[in-house]
Amino acid sequence: MGRERKDLVALYNIAVAVGSSLSLKEVIWRLYKEATRSIDPSNFAIVIYDEHKDKLTFYLVYDQYKPVKPFAIKHSANRGLISQVLNEKKPQLIDDLTKTSEQFEINRMHPNKSARSWLGVPFFNANLPGENGQGVIAIWNYKPNVYSQRDLWFLSEIATQAAIAIRNANLFEASQRRLLEMSVVNDVARTLSSTLQLDKVLHRIMDQVEEMLNVSAGFLLLKDPVTDDLFFQIGLGQTKNIDPFRIPKGKGVAGHVAATGKPLHVEKKQHVIDFNARNLLCVPLILHDQVIGVLEVLNKKEGNFSQHDLELLSSIASFAGIAIENARLHESVLSERDRVIAAEEEARKALARDLHDGPVQLVSSLSMRLNFCQRLFRENPELLPKEFPPAMQLADRAVHQMRTMLFELRPLALEVDGLESALKTFVDRQQHDIATKQRTRLTLSIETDNPQGHLTRQDTKVEGALFAIVQEAVTNAIKHAQSSYIHVQLRETPTAVYTTVTDDGIGFNAEETMNTYSQRSSLGLLNIKERTELIGGDLAIRSVSGKGTKIRVFVPKAHQERLRKRGQSGILSNSKRVHTGMLTAVLNGTNNDH
Repeated sequence: MGRERKDLVALYNIAVAVGSSLSLKEVIWRLYKEATRSIDPSNFAIVIYDEHKDKLTFYLVYDQYKPVKPFAIKHSANRGLISQVLNEKKPQLIDDLTKTSEQFEINRMHPNKSARSWLGVPFFNANLPGENGQGVIAIWNYKPNVYSQRDLWFLSEIATQAAIAIRNANLFEASQRRLLEMSVVNDVARTLSSTLQLDKVLHRIMDQVEEMLNVSAGFLLLKDPVTDDLFFQIGLGQTKNIDPFRIPKGKGVAGHVAATGKPLHVEKKQHVIDFNARNLLCVPLILHDQVIGVLEVLNKKEGNFSQHDLELLSSIASFAGIAIENARLHESVLSERDRVIAAEEEARKALARDLHDGPVQLVSSLSMRLNFCQRLFRENPELLPKEFPPAMQLADRAVHQMRTMLFELRPLALEVDGLESALKTFVDRQQHDIATKQRTRLTLSIETDNPQGHLTRQDTKVEGALFAIVQEAVTNAIKHAQSSYIHVQLRETPTAVYTTVTDDGIGFNAEETMNTYSQRSSLGLLNIKERTELIGGDLAIRSVSGKGTKIRVFVPKAHQERLRKRGQSGILSNSKRVHTGMLTAVLNGTNNDH
């Protein structure tokens, strides 16, 4: 059989062998076995190019019949023959390397010996759409002038056949990898939804990121809804144990991503990037079209980040945003439950105390007087008429106090006639009750731009909260302020309602009391503060020892504005504020502000 016929048979066998598998490793091994039936196998290399990672992998290499351990180099940084053939997409035959300036990558590994003859052909098929080259097949010899144009043709035909198989194998592996990653993303969603504890959610997010993207460092930052600054929540890898830091609004890559809501992929060569990182990806955490934070990863361990990595991180971030919000809501519900339980307990104690000090005492006095009347009826009936008026007064006072307490528990006037009517009734009843005990004057004034002269009806939750705030403030002033007057003012403007309670009592240290807010040292002020936050209002307390107290609540009329202000008083606003740390020092020992 002539050489030409042998070559054609060999090419057919190679096409059948490599075309029957979708495993890249198997394609490479079959290619080597079939090709070396017709080519000297002593010095042989199959190099595969990964465009996304900019990596040349020497998958299968034999040098003087000895296998060389697979290794990889960066294509863009390489100036060797393999990269040259790949870039030019043309085969290259060199009779004697010692007479040229060309460098062969294998020679660098063995500087004591140098290949002379060299033949390299790209895995390239011009008939494939969008073909950029799959890699290179190369053979060499330590003698000069070994290879001919016939060898070049034969190796080129092999490479053309193999290009299709290698591309199909790469596409298959990419699709399998994509399926695996989608499966992992589903696992991420399942994992993140399996707990409602915020700390556990954050740790699971970072574990998944580290496992799937193979990065050296990264961190998750959440947005402060008041200042729009970003503050550190948790890190991974080299940034796992760094001190918390804060990034001012709009500063650095993370600040830019938070401001624009768009992901960024940055390489060192593009510009100076955060923390002197070699490369990074940063994606926003978005919930209900609002950025709540960012997820940033630094320094991919192998190669550069790809568009696929960016898409993968964005997928994780989308699940992370929902998981974080669910955990927050859960914590908020638990906190609100505890607050309600504490408030109910305090309300029960207050009710028991008020019943004991008020109606119970009056009913006890009435009972004693009725017993006395019973004796008079038996012994001195003529004195009985004089005892009825005091007894009736006691009964009237007891009825009035019980009605007042029922009104405070459920003010019917508030539901039927609104806040203005309910406050007038409340102030009248309180003034009537304190008139017999202390010389405190309780007054109410209402200002409105409503042409009808009455307060405009507000949302029932807003009216209920404002009534409870006035009730709490007035009750506290009556019990503790030792004041001569207490004034309640409601002022309505086109955009807001202002509620103010002022007294001229002994005052208190407002700053100290509010600083111990978390200790719940003053349930009255705590209730006022939390009710104000729940309706999206602002609270201001001014108190000077010996000069009285002023409590002022501002509530926007617009529902959206109240929702926005409620967001500013959520979990984030209570988070510890910290200054920007020196993350750069952790990564590379340099000092560079974020």
